[in-house]
Amino acid sequence: MNENNNNRQMTFFDVSKFEINNINEHYQDLPEYNNVNIPKPEIVATFKFRTKEDFDLFHSVIKKELYNDERVFDGMQRKDVKNAWFPQREKASKFRYNDK
Repeated sequence: MNENNNNRQMTFFDVSKFEINNINEHYQDLPEYNNVNIPKPEIVATFKFRTKEDFDLFHSVIKKELYNDERVFDGMQRKDVKNAWFPQREKASKFRYNDK
């Protein structure tokens, strides 16, 4: 690379045809997306279990009584650390994009 091109990034294709003059024109007809920060919990409760059987009993009771038999622990959770919200937060999968 010569000294004149040190400040310029090399490209593999002609970027001039990808230039965007009007960002609103570029994002036309795409769904709305509102990134809302979820507030941190006001109270955090920690439960400790002596055995896996104790945890399984607790899990089955709260699943039935508090979560209406829906999944309690979502996402990528460790075997020894579990997190859940109460009341359970609405899942993004319940929302659908409707074209007007």
